Amino acid sequence: MKTKLFLLTSLLFACSSRESTIIQYMPHMANTPILKAQKGYDGFGNGASVLMPPEHTVARGHKPYRMESAEAAGAQLQNPLPKNLEVVQRGQAVYNNYCLTCHGPRGYGDGPVVNPFPIPKSLQSENMLLWKDGHLFHIITKGQGVMPSYAQQIQPEDRWAVIHYLRVLQRAEHPTEEDVRELKKQKAKAD
Repeated sequence: MKTKLFLLTSLLFACSSRESTIIQYMPHMANTPILKAQKGYDGFGNGASVLMPPEHTVARGHKPYRMESAEAAGAQLQNPLPKNLEVVQRGQAVYNNYCLTCHGPRGYGDGPVVNPFPIPKSLQSENMLLWKDGHLFHIITKGQGVMPSYAQQIQPEDRWAVIHYLRVLQRAEHPTEEDVRELKKQKAKAD
């Protein structure tokens, strides 16, 4: 009987304690007003709902590109990637995704979207053949003329891979005397 009375009393007290008010540990965090990006917020001095990062800060993992001219980039930058089959194939894949539409499959500026837009420079022109890898990297990064910057779309390593692939395209269209001799040797062996 005593155990039944004890259990009944415990049950009544347990139910009454649940009905009491809930104590909030950090009420200011639980009741924070929703910030709307376009509205503003009184908590920040300038009334914005988002704080801008301090001047001259750089996001983690981001390497800022500080070259001002293509000529300076051509003189100071070297392609860090090795010229091997894997890198050239990666460059070809990126070229086919981003560059082929304007520059065409062989780099002559005859891509499928050129008709309504201004014709881009031929990547096979004498000037382009003389440009250094850093110069090309700068143009892909910053853009030139009607060509926009591709810094947001193409990662730096992929830009360098595209340059390796572009050099392969240029060499296929403008072979050296040694390339011609080697090709003749291979044809003679095949016959």
